[in-house]
Amino acid sequence: MKLLFNTVHQPGQIEIYNASVLDKVKLESIVNDQGEKNSAREEVFTSEFKKLYNLQVTKGRGAIANYEYFIEQLIEGNLPCLFFIPEAVSPVRKEIEGIAVKFASLETSKDIVEFAKKYGLLGVLGPFSRTTDYGFTVFEPIYWWEHYISQIKKLIKLYKMLKKKHKNQNIDIIGELLNYKEGNGVGTFEWNKGGKIPFYLKEEELSDEEFEHLDEIAGAHILTLLVRERLKGAINVDFSDIIKCESSNIGFRIKEVYSTDYLLGAIYYDLWQLISNDVEVLFCKYCGRTFTKSGRKKYCNDSCKSMAYKQRKKGGK
Repeated sequence: MKLLFNTVHQPGQIEIYNASVLDKVKLESIVNDQGEKNSAREEVFTSEFKKLYNLQVTKGRGAIANYEYFIEQLIEGNLPCLFFIPEAVSPVRKEIEGIAVKFASLETSKDIVEFAKKYGLLGVLGPFSRTTDYGFTVFEPIYWWEHYISQIKKLIKLYKMLKKKHKNQNIDIIGELLNYKEGNGVGTFEWNKGGKIPFYLKEEELSDEEFEHLDEIAGAHILTLLVRERLKGAINVDFSDIIKCESSNIGFRIKEVYSTDYLLGAIYYDLWQLISNDVEVLFCKYCGRTFTKSGRKKYCNDSCKSMAYKQRKKGGK
């Protein structure tokens, strides 16, 4: 099912600043600098940003116990953040097919800013709980983006390893990507580079055959669980049309539509579709960025292909 993604974030309205601008005086200065010199226009512009900023803080209190303290910590650390400086708040529909792979390929702050200018902010009110607190945002720390990029990249790696495992290739998901710990008959999991996974197994409930295939069982459950949890609260189910249909027992057919206003929800939905449709995803042989398989490509772009060739040539001397 195709997902409709709508965002009010426009390319010219996304900027990156250090968190010190969240100080009220500096924040007003930044907002005013974006407006035209026409005082009436500037007043409306500043008022719109303040309204949206206060909306994020109000809703954010439901995601973080003390949102004001969280902002103070951002300011103290002067961490880089993406800002939405609105000129007009009007929804724009964006095409999102393939967006999960593009998101996973982001490496630098420059990459993140360019991606955000095209697609908008993630729409996340708080950091890394099991479920996601979605909501409209006008600022997001870059480290939030880095966290979710890392998560999507790990899920794509897990997806690829499951495919290889199914083809009987010599892959150890537990060990290469996941760590497994057993205590009191309960097995828990975490990523091998850190980060707990909210999934456990009771070993006594596993048959000998299931225990031999623990890699596949755990991997499949973790992959689907983590994607499902990020979709909660993000996807709306609606209908676009009611179509007369004689073959239907009720005389009509409902044309179903899925939609979201949250970029991170759209990314996880695209990842879900990628898995469901068995799309082949590759990691560039040179830089490690993700890309969708096309023909016999081994590199994400011509630059990496050229650099890999030069590297092999140099190594052969």
